[in-house]
Amino acid sequence: ADGKKSLVLNLDIGADSKASQKVIKAVQKIAPELAFMGVSEEEAGSGGKALCFAIVPDSVMKETGLKANVWLKDVLDAAGGRGGGKPGNAQGQVPNCEDVEAIITNAESFANDAVAV
Repeated sequence: ADGKKSLVLNLDIGADSKASQKVIKAVQKIAPELAFMGVSEEEAGSGGKALCFAIVPDSVMKETGLKANVWLKDVLDAAGGRGGGKPGNAQGQVPNCEDVEAIITNAESFANDAVAV
């Protein structure tokens, strides 16, 4: 992850929460010190449902104060979605995702502000 503390990706896993768990496990294995948010539309470009999920490792939380549930809430509130979780991981969805890129930009901006300590 080139020294980055956070990463936001547009994934092509539909709105499949089981697949999101696989992604989380893979990220934790490959980059255990990375705060990660995945966004995936049920059907790419459809304007329909989108799944969002975030993980923040304890080390990043302690160092920066970034919490997955706060990060996710900020992103979903702006997009008209809802969700929740714990400081370490959270998930939710947007019922009508008109602009997945806007969600990703907002998520990156929030995380970059948080980790730029």
